[in-house]
Amino acid sequence: MTLGHSSVSQGRKPRSEPLLVFLVVNGVWGGLLGLAFAAGAVALNLGHLRELITFSADGAIAMGLLTLGCVVTFASVVMGGAVMLLDREDQKPASGHKVLRELIPVRVAVKARVRSHS
Repeated sequence: MTLGHSSVSQGRKPRSEPLLVFLVVNGVWGGLLGLAFAAGAVALNLGHLRELITFSADGAIAMGLLTLGCVVTFASVVMGGAVMLLDREDQKPASGHKVLRELIPVRVAVKARVRSHS
């Protein structure tokens, strides 16, 4: 009994998802940036971090948690920033309104109000 058809079982290559590849690439770059940040913070001994890690009985756990936290944080930030910078010209806005690609200055006439100082 077959529940679904797989493209692999039919002899075809599975298609690559460009958005998934985009996210993975940016996530890897962000993770490397987080790894570099954690290594730099320990190497520069920021806030006596290196001393705290080396003289602690659980220094390896502390270093692992610091590294993991930095990798996850930086990877998330880089992936989120990359998604926010995506520009899809073929996609229409959900509201149906035209999206402005540049700002256009417009003159607006206003009446000056005089305030009385009482």
